[in-house]
Amino acid sequence: MNLVKLEVIVQIAKHKKVTAVADAMGVSQPTITFHMKSLEKEFGVQLFEMRTGKVLLTDAGTALLHYATKIQALTQEAHRIVQEYREMNKGTLTIGASYVPGTYILPDLMSRFSETYPGITFRMFIKPAPAIRSLLLDHSIDIGFISSQPFEDPMLHQITVCDDELGIVLPTNHPLADQPAINPQAIAAERFIYHGTESTTRQMTEQWATTYGLQLRIGMELDSLEAIKRAVMLGEGISFISRMSVADEVERGLLALLPLPGSFPRRSVYACYHRDRWLSSQMKSFLDTIR
Repeated sequence: MNLVKLEVIVQIAKHKKVTAVADAMGVSQPTITFHMKSLEKEFGVQLFEMRTGKVLLTDAGTALLHYATKIQALTQEAHRIVQEYREMNKGTLTIGASYVPGTYILPDLMSRFSETYPGITFRMFIKPAPAIRSLLLDHSIDIGFISSQPFEDPMLHQITVCDDELGIVLPTNHPLADQPAINPQAIAAERFIYHGTESTTRQMTEQWATTYGLQLRIGMELDSLEAIKRAVMLGEGISFISRMSVADEVERGLLALLPLPGSFPRRSVYACYHRDRWLSSQMKSFLDTIR
C-alpha cells in the first residue's frame, strides 16, 4: 500500500465517481480502477461497491478511510515540518479555537506575533470546543485554543492561558441591573437565552441549573456570542456569558454584567496540541507568546 492508493480511497469517498477521482488526481480512469482492485487484492476484502451509478465504500472501506485520512494528515505535517528547516521564518500555522479565545484573544496574539515573524501566515478555524479537540486528535490543526472547565486527555498537552469567568449579562435598563448580586430564583424567573448545544457555556449553564434544582425559562437558543449580546441589548432575555466577551459593551454602557450566584465551576482558556505532534519552530515561538 502506498500514498497514492490511500489518496484513491479518500477521493472515492469524496466524489463517488471514478471519472471525477481520475480528474481530481490527474490520471486516467483505468489507473484509478487498477488501484482500487489492487487495494482489494492486498487486503483480501471488498472495499468498494457500485450502487445507483455511484462508487461507495463498504464497511471495510470506511474503516480504511479513517486511517487513510490520518496518514494523509501526518504526511502533510511531515512535509511542512521539513520545509520549515529550509525556511525558518516562513510557513503557515493552522489554529483552531472555540468562540471566546478565537474572537477575543487570538486576533491580538496573532497580530503581535506577525510583527516579529511577518513571513508566517495563519489559518484559523472557529468552532465549538468539542470540534476543536477532534481537529487536534485528527492532526488537522497545529494548536487548539479551548475555553473549558479543567479536563484530562492523555493525547493532548495543555497550557493554561487565562481564566474565562462567566457572568450574568442583562440589558442596562433591566430592574436587576443595578443590584450588587442576583439570587438563583430571580434568574429562573427571567426569559433566558441559551447558547448552542455544543457550547461549554451551555453545558455549564445546565450544570448550574441542576445544582440549584431550577428550570430556566428558555426564550431563545443562539449559536453566536454576538447574536446573544444583541438579543440581550434588545431586551429578549438574560444569559450567562464570558466576562471577556462583553467587557467592551459593559465599559460603553451597552450591557450590564453581574456575578453568578453561588459556586460555579472554574473555566479557563487552554492552548492545546497533540502529544505526538512535532513542535515546529513556528509552534514553539507562538506558544512562547502566551506563556
